[in-house]
Amino acid sequence: MFCKTCGGLLILKKTPYGKWMACPQGHAQPELNQEQVTSVEKNLKQGRKMEVSDGINILAVHDHTCKKCGHDKAELLEIMPSYSDEDCIFRMKCGNCGVVEQLEGKVK
Repeated sequence: MFCKTCGGLLILKKTPYGKWMACPQGHAQPELNQEQVTSVEKNLKQGRKMEVSDGINILAVHDHTCKKCGHDKAELLEIMPSYSDEDCIFRMKCGNCGVVEQLEGKVK
């Protein structure tokens, strides 16, 4: 690339805005945008409201009595096998205290 003013060969120059082709004599190149572009956007989406929970897990819908606190609802956690010859692992997480118990055998 050549300078539009003097016809000299442009050289690569590092600036705070990036790398640009510049004239060795310091002539400005009109078609090269060498200014930093700043864009300001306003957030048009409203933030979601946070609700305070009473401490009971809303996903605990399965009937299972906790051995620690006696709560009768639990969340079913299914862990997929890492190898094809293994079975899935099923665990029940208490909806009140969060204690996790592993179930024996398959769950239906």
